[in-house]
Formats: sequence, C-alpha cells, structure tokens
Amino acid sequence: MKKKIAILLAISIGLFSACAAENNTEENLSNQENNIEKPQEISIMTNTFMPWEDNEADVKLFCDEYERLTGIKLKVQIPEKDEYYEKLNILLATDNSVDLFETGCLFYPNYAMYDLLWDMTDAWEKSEIKDITDEKYIDSLKINGRLYGFPLTAGNGTVTYVRKDWLEKLNISQPKTYDEFHDMLKKFKTLGDDIIPLTAAGLVNSESPYSLYLREFYQDANPDFYLKDGKYVDGMTEPEMLEALKRMKQAFEEGLLDKNIAKNKTSNCRDKFYEGIVGCFNYWAGTWGKTMDKKVKATDPSGEVAALQPLDGIKYLERPPLAMVISNNSKSPAGVFKYFVEYSHDGGEGQMLFTYGLENQHWRKISDTKAEVIEENALNSIYLKPDLSINNFADPIPVDPEIAAGIKMFSETSTLAPLPVVSKETGDLFSDIDVIRREIIESVVTSDMTIEEGLKEYDTRAAKLVARVLNNLNNNDNTESNE
Repeated sequence: MKKKIAILLAISIGLFSACAAENNTEENLSNQENNIEKPQEISIMTNTFMPWEDNEADVKLFCDEYERLTGIKLKVQIPEKDEYYEKLNILLATDNSVDLFETGCLFYPNYAMYDLLWDMTDAWEKSEIKDITDEKYIDSLKINGRLYGFPLTAGNGTVTYVRKDWLEKLNISQPKTYDEFHDMLKKFKTLGDDIIPLTAAGLVNSESPYSLYLREFYQDANPDFYLKDGKYVDGMTEPEMLEALKRMKQAFEEGLLDKNIAKNKTSNCRDKFYEGIVGCFNYWAGTWGKTMDKKVKATDPSGEVAALQPLDGIKYLERPPLAMVISNNSKSPAGVFKYFVEYSHDGGEGQMLFTYGLENQHWRKISDTKAEVIEENALNSIYLKPDLSINNFADPIPVDPEIAAGIKMFSETSTLAPLPVVSKETGDLFSDIDVIRREIIESVVTSDMTIEEGLKEYDTRAAKLVARVLNNLNNNDNTESNE
C-alpha cells in the first residue's frame, strides 16, 4: 500500500506542479492582510470527521449549522478509511482540488516539499488564536521554519497497558527496568498454555514513529533515517538497533511475544486482549484505556487494565499531530484559514461546534459555564477530541476523569517525535528501503535467521540505496526538516 500511494503521490505531483506555482502570487499573499475575503464555499476531504459509516444525516446537519453560523457553505468528502490517501492523491492531481484536507506525518512533508500546500506561516503569526494555542504543536509541524499545516489536535501516542489483576495475582510490582519487564512477561506465561504475554500490531509500526508499539524493546533504537550528532544516519545499522533486535528475538523465542505479531492488525490484538489471553498490549492513551478496561471486565469481572509507567530511561512517543492543510489550488487560502482553521480552534463557538456538534441537537447548556451531551443524539466524535485540545479551551463539558488521567500520564511521560525526513532527490528510495528493513526485522525476530545474518543481508540489499540517501541528506540543502 505504501508503495502504491508513493506512486500516486508522484503522479499528483507531476500533474499538479504546473498550476501550483501560480498560486504563490502577490495577490494571494495580500489576502493575509486585514481585509480577508470570506469564501462562499469551503471544500474539505477528511479521514476523521464524524463516524465513517451512516453519517450522511449528521454531516448534513453539521454543514447546515456551519453555514448558519459563518455564512459559508461547507462541502465535505469522507472516503473509506483504507482508501483515503489513494483518493486524495488522485484528487490532488486535478485542477478542481479541495480547499482543505488532512494528512498524517508520513505524507505531510512530501506534500509540502512539492509545493502542494499553501504556506500558512504569515496567517498563523497574525492569527487571533495564537495567544491561546500551545505552540509546541505548531512548531512540530514547521518545515525549515515554515508552517504548511495546522495541528488538528495533539498528536497523542501509545502507552503499554497491562492486566493489573495478573500483576496482583503473581505478586509482581510494576517493572522499572527492561529485565523486570522481561521477567513480568515470563511470569505471565506461567498462567496457561494459551496465554500470550505480549501482543502488538507488527514488529514495526505502519507509519512514523516506527517504534511506537514496542517501546520497551526498541528503547532508543529507531529503524529510520534520523539526525544523530548533527548528521543523518540509518538507524537500522546503529548499535541501538542491534540491541533492540536481541531483545525482540529473545522474547519471541521464549514464547513471550504473540507468534502472529508480524502479521497482526490492531483489531486482532484488541480482540485477544478482550478475550483475556493477553497480558500486555501497547495502545493509544486516554479513551482507549477506559474502553479496554470495560471490555476486559465484560469477559472477566475481576479483570483490570492499567497503564504502565515507561521503563527507566525511556519515554513514550507522541506522534506528530494530524495536519489540517490548505491546498495551493484553493482560490481563497487566507479565507479558509480564518473561517475554518481559526474558527474551529477559537476556544468558543466554533470549537464547540467542531468538538461537540450542534447545540440542542448533540449538546445543551446547563448554565453559562456548563453543558452536557444529549445522550440519545450523541456521536462518538465530531472533528476535535476534547481530551486532545491544543489550546486553553474552557470546555463546559468535563472530560471523563479516567480518560483525563490517562492523557495526563501520557503527556508527563512522553516526548514529541519529529516529522520523518524527506528528500526530493531520493524520495523514491525511502519506501524501497523501508520494505527491506521490515522484511529483515521480521526474519531476524521470527525465524532461524541470526542477527548477524540479517544485518549482512540488509547490507547486501540496501547498502547502495542507503548510501545514496545519506549522501543526499547530509550534503543537499534540498532536504526537508523541521529542525
């Protein structure tokens, strides 16, 4: 899928480049001054807006309310989740693109690098929401000091959930070191032949940060290109990766990792956890912690799920935020920024609409400072998640204390991961190297291939490609970075 999307991205870049340049004109830049023209219509493509299924009626209600409040028609496209980037890249290759779309960190730097995105830096600097926004999330999306995307919410990340009742049953304290964590998994294994001490959706995460789901095993290793002591390196050949492979291989051979770990999807992992056969599973902080505890209790009333503190010397990783970006094809980019991006994060009327939906339909006021969700009309999500707000939104609907505690723990024990590095000259090589890395890691961990054999095969298959990439990254000013 990643290779297919890379091809589609290349197609969209080639077809779009001719019309992209003319949008960076003085006329468009002048729109950033005080007299910003209000667009008559804003079109967006989204992957996270409202529930994905059976949402036509609620989307229409939302669009009608947005038009009532702003005077702007809103046209929303919501492809199936698995088809989102494929359809987006095809759309970007046309002259009639959308005004605004969202993109994860894997593609955001590429879209910016090829001038598909409107530079919103000046609009942000003059923005009315600048004083209420946590700028660390803004800075996390800057590329060479310029801002091409606005954080939808905080990036969030994963924590390691454990069966707390198993810890108590086995008289185990929360592990603080890797040896204690390893020993905990070994003791979980004694609870039955069908027990899976730890499961995960793959040995390498599907997108950056790649070590997200197996923090205790990767630790300071990173199977990607990254800056180290001022120079870009291939993390696959760094000493830290050797140690990570040793930890994963040993745990797999001892039966401590799910035997299907390389092929798992997150849905498989969740199901196994809910069934009561998994002791440890790394997944999203906050809402999912409460959900998993509830699901486990439905199977085993005495079951209890708790999030582990990260091991000593390790931090959980917060992924870069999902970016709301404005297409260079937009006829009114400054207006889209003001009346959609700013409005949705205004800390008031707009943020309530984008967080909770329609007043007296999805929520109602209790007093001037308090409100409540109307349960019979409640939606799982509108667009912004209240527990992941990036500003000091005076939320009149209290976040569930259990969810808030989970988010607080994560924010105190995590670090914000950087955007993945990209390069115009060698962009086609990144996905080829990624495929080789994944195949080698899987073979080393789950088969008889030794670590030495695996790294030798990696060198044979990838060394020339890696050398080209590193030469470009370390000697070419075209490299895109958020440094």
